[in-house]
Amino acid sequence: MSETAVHDALSAHTDEYGVVRELHRVRPHATYEVRFRGERAICKVETHPEAELGREAAAMRYVAAATSVHVPELLAIGDGHYVARWCDAVPDDTPTRDGARIRALGRGLATLHAETAEIGWPGRLRPATAVEDPTTPPVDADPRWGDTLLALLEQRQQFLEGVGYGDLAGDVLGWVRENRDLFDAAGDTVLCHGNYFGEHVGLDPEAGSVTTVIDFEHALAAPAEWDYLRTVLPLFGPGADHDVPEAAFREAYESVRPLPAGFDQRRDALTLCNGLSYLRSLHLQRGDQDPLTLSPDMDAAWPNQYGAVSRRWKTKSTV
Repeated sequence: MSETAVHDALSAHTDEYGVVRELHRVRPHATYEVRFRGERAICKVETHPEAELGREAAAMRYVAAATSVHVPELLAIGDGHYVARWCDAVPDDTPTRDGARIRALGRGLATLHAETAEIGWPGRLRPATAVEDPTTPPVDADPRWGDTLLALLEQRQQFLEGVGYGDLAGDVLGWVRENRDLFDAAGDTVLCHGNYFGEHVGLDPEAGSVTTVIDFEHALAAPAEWDYLRTVLPLFGPGADHDVPEAAFREAYESVRPLPAGFDQRRDALTLCNGLSYLRSLHLQRGDQDPLTLSPDMDAAWPNQYGAVSRRWKTKSTV
């Protein structure tokens, strides 16, 4: 997609704008530094049908109105885009991960969860244009977390069918249907950020506290453990560029609020579900490049992990 999209987005709100530079382009979005009515700002535009910037804008607006967590102020929201005030507190690149930063991330994530614990029911978020009161939780509510999770996995399966992983996604989806009581016991619903690490979180290094949070494109109303895992899996998984143990992050998180009872028993199953989201993101972000080929070890890990989790829970259910 050319730069035309950002001009179309900005001109829908004002003639007083200028495009400074492209900051980031990874499907399904592109982000630009712009001048908007005399202010330095960013404009984020959709570049693929999988994008849902209206829901991201709803999350940002709700967090700004209902919590103490700082997010960039929204200046304009439109069809397939939004404009937000520039924020210097956000890192330009992936920051160094040390013990102090990782503990601050743990406390910050727990604070977001604690301050959105009144969000109510689980569900996907509604677009910002469909919610009049920004303090109203923008949730298309489901009766149970299992309903939301199944809908999310069905969406992932539809995408993965086109890149050769439809059968695996279908196996995981079927297993979750058979074991949905496991997921429905996962505790109270909060606003989950979905990508709470790296350049998405600004920190005050002296105070050891979070100053700004951006990039709510994966936001969801769900149990806190879903967001906890979506943070620690990439932060402490293979290829981690630090030697800080996950226990440091967890201790910092639980200094603010506890994880739901039974989390450690559900962890493998939730990791399996999250795996489909990561696999989908890998393929989506590559766009029109050559098909992604996983190493034999990685390719085998998916069905092996599914089988191991399935056998473990079948054994538990018969005890």
